[in-house]
Amino acid sequence: MISTFIRIGIVLVGITVIIAVFWMTSHKKITVNFAVVWEILGIVLVCIGAIPKFSQWTKLVGSGTSMALFGVGVLFLFEEVRTSAILSQLMLKNRELAMQVSLLNQENEFLVKEIEKVTKILEENGDEEDTVCR
Repeated sequence: MISTFIRIGIVLVGITVIIAVFWMTSHKKITVNFAVVWEILGIVLVCIGAIPKFSQWTKLVGSGTSMALFGVGVLFLFEEVRTSAILSQLMLKNRELAMQVSLLNQENEFLVKEIEKVTKILEENGDEEDTVCR
C-alpha cells in the first residue's frame, strides 16, 4: 500500500519538476542547459513511478524507511533545482557584465586614440603649454 503511494508520489514529483522547469525556462530563470537535464530527470522520475519494474525497490524497503527516503529525495531534488536556477542567474549576470566590460574597453581604446590625435595636433602646432600633462 505504501509502495503505491510512493510510486504515485514519484510520478507527481516528476510531473512537477517538468512543469516547474518549463515555467522557469520560459521566464528566463534557468538556462537551457540546466533545463534539458532537469526535464530528462523529470521524465525518468515519471517512468520510474509509472512502470512497476522500475519501482520494485519500494516493496523491498520498510514503509517508514521508504517514506523517509522519498521525503529526503524530494527535498534534495527541489533544492538542487533551486541551486540550478541560482547558478543560471549568476551565469547570465556574468555574461552581461562581460559584455559591458568589453564595450567599456572598446570605448576606452577609442578615447585613447582621440587623445593621441589631439596631442599630436597640438605638438605639431607648437602650443606646448596647452598639452595635456601625463
